[in-house]
Amino acid sequence: MKKRNKANRLFLFLLIAGSLFLSIWGIKSYYSIHQARKELKKTEEKLTQMELENRELKDQIDNLANSFYLEKLAREKLGLAKKGEVVYKILPAEKE
Repeated sequence: MKKRNKANRLFLFLLIAGSLFLSIWGIKSYYSIHQARKELKKTEEKLTQMELENRELKDQIDNLANSFYLEKLAREKLGLAKKGEVVYKILPAEKE
């Protein structure tokens, strides 16, 4: 009877230890998967942002081949004007 009781206790101990191990392993795996999904979402958002930026840069490159765009850019950024034109600049209001 004592041997059977000892065997039952050993079996119960091993069952509890195994269950505990599997539970901890499962929680750790779930956490790893959760972290990987978060990282994937961040990476996908960054990719979308970079694709948008890339598209804007390609559009800008295409526009630089257009002489009208270059003229407009020179007028806006450099303050250039054609002969006889007067350029007015409106300065932002001063803060108090």
